[in-house]
Amino acid sequence: MVNRINRKMGWLIFIIAACIVEGFFAWQSFGGTHPFPLNEFGFQIFDHVLRDSVLAEIAYLLYYRRKRVPDRLQRYFPVIVIGILYLGEAFFMVNQLSLDKGLQTSLSVLAGINNNIFVVLLMAMCYHKWPNIGMKILYFAVYVFSALAVVFDGFYFWQTSMHVESVLFQNLNIYAVKGIFATMSNTMIAGIVISIVVILLLFYVPKPQKRKPNFAWSLLCVAMFTLGLNLTDRLLGYAGMYGVENVIGMYAEVENEKTRMNYRNMLSVPVNVNFVSKAIFDTDKIAGGKHVEQRELTAKDKTRLTEMGIDVPKAKIAKIKPQYDRVVLLILESMHRDYINYYNKDIPEKATPFLNSLVIRYPHMNRYYSSAVPTTQGLNATFRSHLIMDKDISGKNTPSLFRSVQAQGMRGIFMNASSQYYANELREYPTQFGMNEYYAKEYLEKQGYTGASGWGFHNDVMYEETLKLLEKAKAKNDRLVMVTKTLDMHQPYPYTGFSWNEMPDNVRSNPFITVRGVYWVDKTLEHFFKEAQKRGLMDDRTLFIITSDHNPHSGGEYTKLVTKAEDKQSIAPIPLIFVAKNLAPLNNLRTNEYASQIDLAPTLLYLLGIDVPEKFMGRNLLQPTDIPYALGYFGGKAFYWSDERHFVDQMDKPVPDTEYEDALTNYIIHYYGSWHQ
Repeated sequence: MVNRINRKMGWLIFIIAACIVEGFFAWQSFGGTHPFPLNEFGFQIFDHVLRDSVLAEIAYLLYYRRKRVPDRLQRYFPVIVIGILYLGEAFFMVNQLSLDKGLQTSLSVLAGINNNIFVVLLMAMCYHKWPNIGMKILYFAVYVFSALAVVFDGFYFWQTSMHVESVLFQNLNIYAVKGIFATMSNTMIAGIVISIVVILLLFYVPKPQKRKPNFAWSLLCVAMFTLGLNLTDRLLGYAGMYGVENVIGMYAEVENEKTRMNYRNMLSVPVNVNFVSKAIFDTDKIAGGKHVEQRELTAKDKTRLTEMGIDVPKAKIAKIKPQYDRVVLLILESMHRDYINYYNKDIPEKATPFLNSLVIRYPHMNRYYSSAVPTTQGLNATFRSHLIMDKDISGKNTPSLFRSVQAQGMRGIFMNASSQYYANELREYPTQFGMNEYYAKEYLEKQGYTGASGWGFHNDVMYEETLKLLEKAKAKNDRLVMVTKTLDMHQPYPYTGFSWNEMPDNVRSNPFITVRGVYWVDKTLEHFFKEAQKRGLMDDRTLFIITSDHNPHSGGEYTKLVTKAEDKQSIAPIPLIFVAKNLAPLNNLRTNEYASQIDLAPTLLYLLGIDVPEKFMGRNLLQPTDIPYALGYFGGKAFYWSDERHFVDQMDKPVPDTEYEDALTNYIIHYYGSWHQ
């Protein structure tokens, strides 16, 4: 009786102390705000005191059962290793995603630890039930796979702010592997090897004991605990959402909480299970031949789409006389708009002086977004004005920028810095995108160029060969659309061809390697345009365009260099700069309108006096529209921006949050289905 009273008094004292401490921290957050946000202030204290109570209860239970802890640590040591590994990744994820530190996040972390040790724990239980060599080997295999999956997933998350996606396995081949290792120092490779060795050495199982746990009862307890913890995690998430909506009631906070719920769900994902599912199964429920469907748009869909600026059916784009004979697209790899000092003052001014001058002098778009990620998907949006890449559907004879210009007697040239065997591009790109001339690393080697890295040839080589091809084309009066796709800004670390002494001090001393990579991009572009001017290629009939294949994956240095949360999502702004001697055809370009990659091909065909295919989703950026917007797609999610609204649409959601999301989903699937009719 006395112990029970003492325990209650202890908890009461703990709650009071926690309220005082959490009240102090909440005051640090909200004390200077006017008017004082009483609801948010109280909610944070309540949320954090609940978290403290849950963690204190766990600590008390461990203390209460302290005599059993040494035995369990020894018996299930490999399970403990996996739990600690994932706990480290979870803390990194919480920091990387700037998640709140409240009860819901803590429960998601606890659920994540449980879910990630679950399979390994089952194998441990089986081994102690049937301690034979075969079971030990199986236990070891599951442990090693789970440990390496967590380590790899942590590295992947650092680069992309997401767990391993199926797109990784779609692009995984010997050239990708060589490229990754080419960006790593010997120290990094040694660190990886040491980590693997340590993981192998940490596999420890004690000798079988005569007294074995009750296997059936233990299995039931583990199953019930896992179910209860995950159910509590999910239910509390919905309860928290209800509280934010109905107690705090602020629209911005409600939208933030939706994002946080998605992030917390990521915390509870079992990495080993996710890794296997993404490697083996088709996890995108929207893209791919298996999912193609024809979906008709309802009157309500069309009304909501009109309110978003999306016309159905699309207005026919007017046809004019050709304004240019040669169009050259310089497509940078993983280049964010805010890697340019003009847009982001955290980038040193001396890192991008030439790009700054181009933005100031020439027509450009300030709010131009990638429409898809990664490279092939981004190029699909650029060349075919479509959001979804048909990875398992033949693109033969589908409308594209290249097929349209080639039908009018122009040359279609695509030159890539990487190997033609990377992702089977030698066959896939001409089939999907329709260019008649495809050149890659192997072609450049035959031209006598040397110095390619694991990823491919660098900007200086790519731009020199572009100038040579352009000189030959102009000498023959060839009309063409030429695309030069570079690689030097490829993540995780970009390439820079300058020595330490050749870079300005605030560039070379910058803590971010990306800044030095951007400096290399700036200088090689400056050299390219000086040479183009010197060689007489900057004439009235030639248009140059600088853009990117997609924004960087939202991880690593990217999250530190780009500070605005809305600009570092999976789909984000990229540069679009038009450079020409004759700028009159671009007078109607409205710099501050929203636009995206699917709009580039219709705009170029308009400038070239060529009919725009009806199946293109994009619009002509030189014709006015009432509601300019940007569209993007990645991993089953659609992204929409306009001056009036912005949202992310989870397209496979059974019940969409709004009628706008429902209409956008139906619109994208309608176009995707009609594309393959």
